[in-house]
Amino acid sequence: MTPSTMRVVHQFLRGKDGSADGGQDRLIIGQHVLGVADGATAKSWDDPDGPDGAVLADAVASLLAKLDESATAIVAVRAATELVAGMLGTAGIAPGAGSAVVYALVHGPRREIWRIGDGHVLVNGERLPERDTGESVVARARALVLRERLAGGSEVAALRAEDPGRRAIEPLLASLVKLRNATVPGLGYPAVDGNPVSAGFVEVFGLPAGACDVVLTSDGYFDVTDDLAETERLLARRLAADPLLVGEPPATKGCRPGAESFDDRSYLRVRVPPVDGAGGRSAG
Repeated sequence: MTPSTMRVVHQFLRGKDGSADGGQDRLIIGQHVLGVADGATAKSWDDPDGPDGAVLADAVASLLAKLDESATAIVAVRAATELVAGMLGTAGIAPGAGSAVVYALVHGPRREIWRIGDGHVLVNGERLPERDTGESVVARARALVLRERLAGGSEVAALRAEDPGRRAIEPLLASLVKLRNATVPGLGYPAVDGNPVSAGFVEVFGLPAGACDVVLTSDGYFDVTDDLAETERLLARRLAADPLLVGEPPATKGCRPGAESFDDRSYLRVRVPPVDGAGGRSAG
């Protein structure tokens, strides 16, 4: 198989405000690599004066798109980490104290999926397992606060505008950032933030020899399918029924008034042909 035979079936970027630029999400479109990157801007308790999540996502997506056919997942994350560390250092920010990026991609020549962080991945319609982290604990704490307010008679519209759950979890979010790239079971999580990413955080999944479809998205979705329109419909239905996002699974933030969604979102469906002689058919 040559890498140029991978084909993009669906691609989509949208900022949470409805902007077509994707906000802090980016697509990774290269000769050998296709995927999504999701930037996170440093909050006030970190160092917010350096490059934001969109700038880092642009830089990391561009670097990953240029990977050659011999690159490995470890080589890729080390190169991305060095790039981000340099960008933060230029702004006078220590590694880990600024913005960060996560990504999920498919490397055609190696027939591998590489994931750093919380992106969603489907292979032939089956969702790959995802790592549990401290974010789920923080999200449930926010939901607890908001559910108590709802039970006390607060209106959803008022809670969306002045999210007391989000305010309540700010110390927990600060603690969560300190666990980034920390190998603490069930709580630590990976991101490209200038600090080394442990090899145990670099997820690599092999693709089957037959033809397959791979869907890669950022965490701007809850339910992901191999159809973009259906995935969007499921998100819209969840937001309409639960704009605070205190249902299952809860989120660390809700959909603010006037926003299109609670987070930026990126979606890429890639068709990967079979290994020569393997046969098989892709979905769809």
